[in-house]
Amino acid sequence: MPVGAIFAVISLLSLAGFGAVDAAQDEHNRRFAVELAVLAGDLRLLRQNELPEPHRRGLTDRIASALGFIGLVGREALQASNRHDSDLREDISRLRMCFSAGDLAESALILQRLGQRYPLDTSGFPPIVATPTRLARGRELYGSSCRACHVVPDTARQNPARDLFRDAQTMPAKEFVARLIGGVRGVPETGLENPLPDEDLRALLAWFRHGQDNASEE
Repeated sequence: MPVGAIFAVISLLSLAGFGAVDAAQDEHNRRFAVELAVLAGDLRLLRQNELPEPHRRGLTDRIASALGFIGLVGREALQASNRHDSDLREDISRLRMCFSAGDLAESALILQRLGQRYPLDTSGFPPIVATPTRLARGRELYGSSCRACHVVPDTARQNPARDLFRDAQTMPAKEFVARLIGGVRGVPETGLENPLPDEDLRALLAWFRHGQDNASEE
């Protein structure tokens, strides 16, 4: 599922492709906050009763994979900010155990507490003003790098591409921004890095919230 240069799985070992940051949060802490927000979002989706079983398996595998490296990302964030958090290692270990045991409710509570301690700075993404220039740029980016997979998602996949326009309207705002910053959590084959600056992400956000994809055009 090639998604081009926009949406991709974040490299586990490198921050070089995490996008150009124009917010106050440093890259390491931003990445940790993004990972926590996306993990919480994926867990929220996993707890939905109507989720098809193949999609449930895909989300389960994706969360388990993210939990495998979240400790490293957290340590990097602490080192970058010279911050001491004696509970972080234990909290992440407990999160892994709860998820492995199938205790999704307790896993969600742990992620909620971690998200409160390490919140994502979305000050660069206030209510987006959908200027003509921004909408045009968002439409261009979506058409060149997102639309091929998202306009008609392959629902037979364990992790199908989602309707980004619907998600922009229905998903918690900070979660959707986190997914834009960090990239879609898909299959390993989509492990391209996200080089977009925040202004391009704001353009995409404006397009997803105020534009529309007319699939009948093709």
